[in-house]
Amino acid sequence: MNNEILINNQQMIVSQTDIKGKITYVNDIFCSIAGYHREEIIGKNHNIIRHPDMPKAVFKLLWDTLHAGKPIYAFVKNMAKNGDYYWVKAYVKPILNNGFVESYVSYRKPIDDFTKELLNGIYATLVEYEKNHTVEESFSLFLKYLKDRNLSYEQFINRLSTKKNVTNVDTSNIDLDKFHTDHILFKINIIDKVKRGAKVEVVDSCCCAFGKELERLKDKSFTSHPDWAKLVQYHKAVHAHMKDYVFKAQSGARQDELQSLLSTVESDTIEIFKSLNNVVDQSK
Repeated sequence: MNNEILINNQQMIVSQTDIKGKITYVNDIFCSIAGYHREEIIGKNHNIIRHPDMPKAVFKLLWDTLHAGKPIYAFVKNMAKNGDYYWVKAYVKPILNNGFVESYVSYRKPIDDFTKELLNGIYATLVEYEKNHTVEESFSLFLKYLKDRNLSYEQFINRLSTKKNVTNVDTSNIDLDKFHTDHILFKINIIDKVKRGAKVEVVDSCCCAFGKELERLKDKSFTSHPDWAKLVQYHKAVHAHMKDYVFKAQSGARQDELQSLLSTVESDTIEIFKSLNNVVDQSK
């Protein structure tokens, strides 16, 4: 009890709730990490995994943003069924139907030790403050913390996500974690559509959000780094392999052949962001 559960960087925790916060879906990784059977968690409020070390002010920001119909990133300490805990960076977004929010979906990945240590201090201060102050006052204190450091909330999230003190203005604006998450979801969504027999279109590498960002940055000085050329090639390969996966899956290829393609996509994706991290690191 009260031991940290370490999450593999290749794992993606996924859950979905209705507009009142009741859980309607969890993936297998959620169940494995949180220690709940699916049948005992569906229908429960999502705060069943809320850790007491989490300040209410953070959830006020989260829900205020979601209720406005906007997505949000948040660093969260969750509590497993047995009292152990695990840290995540959550990307939460509203699902709209005819312009109205009908549910919320959350994708969660692990965070590094530097971020955990910094957040422990910030969150502990807010939790202690909330013992004698309202949530609104705690929220104001958090905003003051950001203002004193000349940071917006988004910049605060991005700075910690980068894990390095990047000073190059162009590289500091690259949201590594967002693009990494996008590529994981890119693969997951294509696999899901293939399984359901739905129409699948794999865009060329130049046309996804990350590809457009690479094109925008191609004339910057840091792109002369040898790892830049590597990440561009790996990115093209990921899209080519996923096109090949769709074609072969729809042509009735063997499962081991399809799995081999997906394994290659996973290793190439890792290389993309390893190379990009190297470029960013050298641009300090």
